[in-house]
Amino acid sequence: MSSWGTGIKQSDEFSDVYDEFFELYKDDADAIEIYRTILSQYRQEFSEEEDSPILYTVYYALAQCLWECGVKDEWLWQKIKDIISSGADLKFWNELGAEPHLEKSREKALLKFWEKINSEPTKIKKPKKTTAKREPTLRKGDLYAYSCENGYRVALVLDFVWNSYLTAISEEIFDRLPAEAEAMSAFTHTVAWFSARASIPKKDRILISRLNITGNYNNRAGLLFSSSIVGCTSIGEREFFFDPNAARSEMERNKIGRYAFTELLNPEILPKFHQRVNVDLL
Repeated sequence: MSSWGTGIKQSDEFSDVYDEFFELYKDDADAIEIYRTILSQYRQEFSEEEDSPILYTVYYALAQCLWECGVKDEWLWQKIKDIISSGADLKFWNELGAEPHLEKSREKALLKFWEKINSEPTKIKKPKKTTAKREPTLRKGDLYAYSCENGYRVALVLDFVWNSYLTAISEEIFDRLPAEAEAMSAFTHTVAWFSARASIPKKDRILISRLNITGNYNNRAGLLFSSSIVGCTSIGEREFFFDPNAARSEMERNKIGRYAFTELLNPEILPKFHQRVNVDLL
């Protein structure tokens, strides 16, 4: 047993049990079930030493955890009461040869702890919610179709930067769902950065294939660090991907050229963004 003071929490065992409890106390976890699991583990380990001071500390730590969670186990509370009232904990300190003032300090700590766990906590701890990072629904290299008024258009995701996808949209409208080779032979003059919110929803996308695109398209085809270039409002609305009232004419990105999808696999074919030399001009 490793203690560095007379306080109830001042031991390695207390810290270990406390940390283990709250590592498990997540989502739909039940505090009583966690307590029983940890208690069982330690009681099995010290089955031949029922009166081990380490078990006392385990009991204290579990009671502290349950108290913070706003629950109580009668068996545990009675066990701690018996340990304190019998002087079993203080006997251990005597056996260590503790000085009288340390024994007195320990006795005060025990009584204060007992008073605390029999009071109402000011704030009850709730299980932590684990928030797994959501994977983006679109990936670099996704070639997909989506329904439009007269059939299907095809879109190809060339890159993903921050929360924006560089997407090429076919001029052709297919009367049926095209295969990969047919889709990649389509032409486009719309290659723009769309925010995730502006992209076609997952439920409306029909994945044709997932290409292995390794090139870096950052700062190509109109990725401009300027509020004047607002991008397309959505992939379905292809007329503008700039603010015609604020953007400089040379930044008009729907005149970047006309390309076959296969040509776009080379990032160098797309123009770089215009350097922002004079902020006042934007």
